[in-house]
Amino acid sequence: MTSTDATTVQPAFGVGERIGETFSVMGQRFFTFLLLAAIPGIVVQLVSYFIGMGAGNPLDPDVAASNAMVQSPATAIMVVGVVPMIAYSIMTGMMVLAAYDTKAGRPVRFNAYLGETARRLPALIIITLIATFGIAVGSMLFLVPGLWLCGVWAVCVPAIMIERAGFGALSRSSQLTKGYRWPVVGFIVVTYIIISVITFLVAMVAAFLPIPALFVAIVLGLINGITTALLSIAVSVAYARLRDIKEGVGYADLAEVFD
Repeated sequence: MTSTDATTVQPAFGVGERIGETFSVMGQRFFTFLLLAAIPGIVVQLVSYFIGMGAGNPLDPDVAASNAMVQSPATAIMVVGVVPMIAYSIMTGMMVLAAYDTKAGRPVRFNAYLGETARRLPALIIITLIATFGIAVGSMLFLVPGLWLCGVWAVCVPAIMIERAGFGALSRSSQLTKGYRWPVVGFIVVTYIIISVITFLVAMVAAFLPIPALFVAIVLGLINGITTALLSIAVSVAYARLRDIKEGVGYADLAEVFD
C-alpha cells in the first residue's frame, strides 16, 4: 500500500465501542436519565390505561386504541398519536443534551434541557414524523430500504438539538452518515436487541407478579421510557462519533453549542 492509499482509508465507526459508550453514558448518570425517561413514559402509558379501562386488557395498546376509537375518534388520535409523539419528542431532545453534558463532564441542567427542547419542539415533531413514516414505508419494501433510511436519518435529532439544524436536520443527518450508514444501522440494531431482551425480561417478571394493573402500567411506562432513553443516547453517541471522524469536533465543543 502506498502512502497515498493509506491516507484514503476511512476511520472505523466502531460498533462495539459505541455500544459500550452508550451504556457507559447511561450508567454515569443513571438516575438523571431515569427521571427524564420516567415522566413521559409513565404519562403516555397511564393515558392509554385510563382510556382503555372497561373492556379487555387495558394494558394492551390495541385494546386501549380500540376503546378510545369507539368513544371518540379525536380521543383515539390524541392517545395513539399526538400525546406519545409530543412526550417522546420532548424526552428525546432532553436526553440528547443530557448525554453530551455527561460525556463533557458538565453538571446536569434540567431547565436548560427543557428550554432548548421547547424551542425546537416543532422541528423535532415534524422531522420525527417524516423520518418514522419514511422508515416504516421503506421497511414494507423488503425491509432493506427501511434499514437504509434508518442509517441515513439516524442522527437527525442530535442535528436539531446540537446544531440547531431545524427542518434541515434530515439533510444534515444524510451528510454525516454518508459512508457509515450500514455500520450505524448495525450499531442501532444491536443496541435495540440488547435493550429489547432486557426490557422483555423485566416486563415478564412484572406480568407474573401479583400486583395491581395500574402498577403494571406504571412499570411498563418506565420500561418504555428507559428504552427510549438508551436509544436517544445511542444516536447521540453515533452523532458525536461521526462529527469527530468527519469534522474533528469533540464532545466539549458539541456541548458548548447549546449554552
